[in-house]
Amino acid sequence: MNFAHDIVLIDNQALADLVLPDWLHQGEKMYATVRRGIPQSPQHLLVGFRGTKREQRFGTEILSKYVMATIHPWQLIAKESFRQNDISDYPVFRQYREAQRLLCDCKWGVGGSLGFELASDQAAIKVTSDLDLLLYADSATQLPLQLIQDNKDFFNDLDIQVITKKGGFSLKEYLRNPQKKLLLKTDEGPKLTNKIW
Repeated sequence: MNFAHDIVLIDNQALADLVLPDWLHQGEKMYATVRRGIPQSPQHLLVGFRGTKREQRFGTEILSKYVMATIHPWQLIAKESFRQNDISDYPVFRQYREAQRLLCDCKWGVGGSLGFELASDQAAIKVTSDLDLLLYADSATQLPLQLIQDNKDFFNDLDIQVITKKGGFSLKEYLRNPQKKLLLKTDEGPKLTNKIW
């Protein structure tokens, strides 16, 4: 089963009938990120490819049978980058190190450019990259609220998404007012709701 934020390794045959942007070059290993949305059939999967520049993004859908491997964000939390020495001083990687230390008792994952780099062994992060941190919780009681309170400086700097069975929402928005309706990202599109669990 594939979920939003997963990184998938795709057989090149999946791209045979697609019109690809000029910047997307087919290599021996093609990785893409799973996107939210409803595909044209249960046999299809929505994915997005990324280039070397921020504006180079290409969304499409492929047949699931062409997915050769799936890497979930929570499988990346102990992984090192293939270019460890080059990026160890990047702010995003220092935040990643701190997340490893603080969130050792939580279910969490890495998304965004760092997640892609860790999963694919392809350069994706830059000095200016942000850490996209995912917290998995099936109820409010599973959120590490005391930990967040005790480490405000760290958590305030991050744009953390809470992932539930119903979708994903901003941790910052939730903490401002847990009773207020939130923008929940779902496969059917964004919904303003307080039914987030």
